Amino acid sequence: MQDLRVIGVENGALLVASDDGQRYRIPIDEVLQSKLRQSQPEPGAGRKLSPREIQAHIRAGMSAQDVSSITGVPIDYIQRFEGPVLAEREFVVETALGVRVHTALETDPLVQGATFGSAIRERLHGLGAINERWASWKEQGGGWVVKLSFTADQIDHDARWSFEPRKLALAPLNSEATTLSQQGEAPGGLIPRLRAVSATGREADSSRFDSGAFDASTFERSDMPDAANRFAPSDDELGDDHNQTADLLDALRRRRGEREAASFIEDESNEPGQPTAGIRIVDVPLIDYLPIANDDAPDDGRATSPQPHVAAPAKARKGRTAMPSWDDIVFGARPDDDL
Repeated sequence: MQDLRVIGVENGALLVASDDGQRYRIPIDEVLQSKLRQSQPEPGAGRKLSPREIQAHIRAGMSAQDVSSITGVPIDYIQRFEGPVLAEREFVVETALGVRVHTALETDPLVQGATFGSAIRERLHGLGAINERWASWKEQGGGWVVKLSFTADQIDHDARWSFEPRKLALAPLNSEATTLSQQGEAPGGLIPRLRAVSATGREADSSRFDSGAFDASTFERSDMPDAANRFAPSDDELGDDHNQTADLLDALRRRRGEREAASFIEDESNEPGQPTAGIRIVDVPLIDYLPIANDDAPDDGRATSPQPHVAAPAKARKGRTAMPSWDDIVFGARPDDDL
């Protein structure tokens, strides 16, 4: 094969020459241009990735094809360093599936419980799930994620748990993982299906709360009895009690006035210098001043109740008018031995 060198361009063609001096003409068309572009290196392929960078991409969950497409590095070069990382990811999945867990059926804490993998597979069997696939990767923050992909009721599901290999701790990250991790009977479907609703209006639900039912303008207060009016005394009872009290006070005032008048007369009749024998107080009965009880009214026991015995007050000193005590004013009783 002879090597040709470019000696110039003429009328849309390359002029090349051989070592013996013969010249050749190569037209510049699309075929030539495409071949030239393929021979040029891509911008990202100028620097090859280090094995650590390639393994970091693989550990984050990417495949060799994904790394090659975003970096431009040949896939053969990437596959040379992905083996150890793929083994690490598989080991993390096996470790997570082997974590011991206790279910609600196991009451003895000393007995080792079932593994996480067996418990989840039992749940999947109850759901009739197929196409079980496990995977793991490490997040940028440093935590591992375990992923389960499966199909149930013709719906693809994706359940994810966070996993700490040192502590052997698993925690659900989404609703699918939470549902599979719960104790008890698994629901019929992890994702509820929507159904069409008819456009016609449904009947009003009378069981729902209606705020307009308690409108102040339409609320009838007569339906509810008033407790204050129910226990309050009637106007007739208040009038009778008021009249009896007024009559009793009027009788007490009259009796007090008669006592004061009698005492004043006896003081004037006594001469100065002569000892007074005493003051006689006239007792006026209250029967004439008390209101007559109605035969038709019920007897409450207040009018006929016996009056309590009042102790005799101390004798007044001679020569001075004795002041009536409070008992005399209220009860109208005073012994005759005060003379």
